[in-house]
Amino acid sequence: MRTARLITAVLTVLSVITFPAAAQAAAGPEIQYAYSEFEGNTGVLLVGIRSDEGVSKVQADVKNDAGEVIASSSSFWRYRGEPEDTNTVWATQEPFILPQMGYYPVDVRVTDTNGVTTTEKNAGTLSYVIVTSIDSVTVKPATATYEKRTVTVTGVLKGRLPGTMEIRRVPGAHIELLNTDWQNTTTGSDGKFTAEVPITETGRRIFINFSYDPALPYYISSSYDTPDVEIKPRATRITATVTAKRVKAGESLTVSGAASWRTPDGWAPVSTGRVNVSACNAQDTCNSFDVVPVAADGTYTVTVTPFESTTLRSYYIPPDREDGYTDPYVAMSQRDVPIVVLQESSIPRFTASREESGAVHLHGSVEFPGGHLTPGNIPVEFQFSETGTGDWLTIGDDDQSYWDGQGGYEFEGRLTEPRSGWWRARYPGDPANFAASTSKKIYVA
Repeated sequence: MRTARLITAVLTVLSVITFPAAAQAAAGPEIQYAYSEFEGNTGVLLVGIRSDEGVSKVQADVKNDAGEVIASSSSFWRYRGEPEDTNTVWATQEPFILPQMGYYPVDVRVTDTNGVTTTEKNAGTLSYVIVTSIDSVTVKPATATYEKRTVTVTGVLKGRLPGTMEIRRVPGAHIELLNTDWQNTTTGSDGKFTAEVPITETGRRIFINFSYDPALPYYISSSYDTPDVEIKPRATRITATVTAKRVKAGESLTVSGAASWRTPDGWAPVSTGRVNVSACNAQDTCNSFDVVPVAADGTYTVTVTPFESTTLRSYYIPPDREDGYTDPYVAMSQRDVPIVVLQESSIPRFTASREESGAVHLHGSVEFPGGHLTPGNIPVEFQFSETGTGDWLTIGDDDQSYWDGQGGYEFEGRLTEPRSGWWRARYPGDPANFAASTSKKIYVA
C-alpha cells in the first residue's frame, strides 16, 4: 500500500508540472541561384541568397561532368545588398582558376548567423568562358557620296579570359554587319576584320555583331553600334520662269526651266528625275498642279491655272531607285516664283441723283463674280467730271461697302457738288489680289 501511494503521488506531481513546448526549427537560408559574373570576370561566382537571419558563411564547390570537385572557395564578399537586407548577392573574392574552358556545375552551402546551414547540389553553373568585345572600330569615309556609296568598316574582336582576365585577339570569328542589309566577314589571325558596307539610307548606324559560333563554343557574343552614317547627296539646282507674273483669274500661264546637278566636272543638266509644280501659301502649305519628267537636257514645262495669288514652287525630285524609293544620293532643289492673280470685280448697280437739298445722292453695289474670294475691305470712290470724258476728280472720302445680303456689297453717299456733270463709282482694287472696276457714268444736273 505504501508503494502504491508513492507512485500515485509522483504521478500527481508530474501531472501539474508544465514543460515548455519544443522550439520550432528555424528555416535556413534559401539559395536562389549561382552563376558567373558575366560583366567582368566569368571566373567569379555570384550566389543569390535569401536569409531572414543574415549570412555568416558561403561555400561553393565546382565540379566536373563526373561530379568530382575540382575547385572550392569559401572566401565570399557581399556583392550586392546591405546587411539588413533579406535578399543579397555574394561573390567569390578571387576568381576560380580552372585548367580549361567549360560550363561547370556548382554545389553551394550557406550558413546563417544562427548557425543554420542549407546545402544545395547543382545550385547553378560556373560558365568559365571568354567575354568578347569589338574594339578599335573605324568607318571610312565618314559620309557616303554619289560617287562612293559604300563605307569601309574595320575593327578588332578581342576576348577577355576568365580567371586571369588576360585580353587576347580572336582569330577566325564570323562577324556580321548591318546597315540596311547584312554583310559578312571573318577576323584574321590578328583578330582584325574589314568589310565594305553599302549605304542606302542616310542617318543609320552600322550594327556590328559577333554571335554564337559552334567553332568557338566558349566565346560569349558581343556587338557594337557605330555612329550614324550620313549620305552627302549630289547638289542640284532648278530654274523657273513664268510667261506672266500677273494674270486675271481663270487665265493660264506656263512655268518652264531646267534642272542641273554638280558633277566632278562642274554643273551639268540632269537627264532623269521629275519636277513638281505647286502653289504654296505663306504657311508653306502647297497644292500640286502637276508632276512631269525632265527632258534629256533637264528641261521641263508645265501650264497651270492658279485661282488666287500664290507662290509657284518648282521642285526637282531625284529619280527613283529600283526599289521605288527616291535616290538619297541626289538632293532635291526648288525655285519659287510669286505671282499675282487678280480676281474680277464689278459695279453692276449704280444710281446718282440730285436731292431737294441740293446734295447728290449716290448708291450702288460692288460684286466679285468669281464667288470664292472677296477682299477684307471694299472701299468705293465717288468721282465727278463735268464732261464725262476725262478729268475725273474724287469727291469726298471713300465709302466702305457692306454686305447687302443678296450677293453684293452695298455703298451709299451724299455729296455736296453744285455743278452739273457726270458721276461714277470706282472700286480701286487690291494690286495683289483684286482688279479695279468702275461703274457706268450718270449725268446729274
